[in-house]
Amino acid sequence: MRLIDADKIDFKKVFGGNSEFARDIIDGAKSLIDSQPTAFDKKKVIEELKSLAEDSRKYWNEFDDEDAFGEMNAYTRAIEIVEKGGI
Repeated sequence: MRLIDADKIDFKKVFGGNSEFARDIIDGAKSLIDSQPTAFDKKKVIEELKSLAEDSRKYWNEFDDEDAFGEMNAYTRAIEIVEKGGI
């Protein structure tokens, strides 16, 4: 499975033609895509990762815990990946 930007699909190019049948196919395809749930809310994911990174940073600062430092770095890297839209 992969994520796509459905807004970038050129339905007229894919289902060429101006017949009533072509328009019905285009409308059906758009309706099908629009009814699908969003894979994830990028903003909410980033907010959650930032919160987790901050919790790890606080724990690391308080207890000088190497695992917390590693977690903080992992969360920070995950934020970068999500912001870019992938690896």
